[in-house]
Amino acid sequence: MPGLLCLAAASVSDIRTKTVPDIIWWIMGAEALILMLLRPSELSPGPLFECLFVIFVQEHIMSRFYGMADSHAFSCCMLMMALRGIGLEGHIAHMTLSLVLLTASQAACRNIGRDGKLKNPVPFIPYISVSFLCIMALYGSAFRDCF
Repeated sequence: MPGLLCLAAASVSDIRTKTVPDIIWWIMGAEALILMLLRPSELSPGPLFECLFVIFVQEHIMSRFYGMADSHAFSCCMLMMALRGIGLEGHIAHMTLSLVLLTASQAACRNIGRDGKLKNPVPFIPYISVSFLCIMALYGSAFRDCF
């Protein structure tokens, strides 16, 4: 539950100020660590290894393409998914859905230029948050574990 509240707070902060305080990501990381300690038997090595790989790619490569807070959001979401047994395919679906939602909404608002870039930058974390909820809902029991 704190993870979902953190995503909501990050979304509001991104919309209002276009920045997200680092404390939000620390809270989500602490929640994940607590969950790992409380339920170690539910953590399988496959999703955990994939999670570490994704976090490395997000923080060191993908952060060059979009904001660092967006990379942190994707990393925290991947960690929460890995703790629920969702692996790399879930993360790829999450990233794809985030981009599809952003593209569809910005196309409807006519905010995409001829070069394919946004005319006016918009917060991305709200799209990351909504797509995270959708992916968790697709995996069924993983969604129920969030509450």
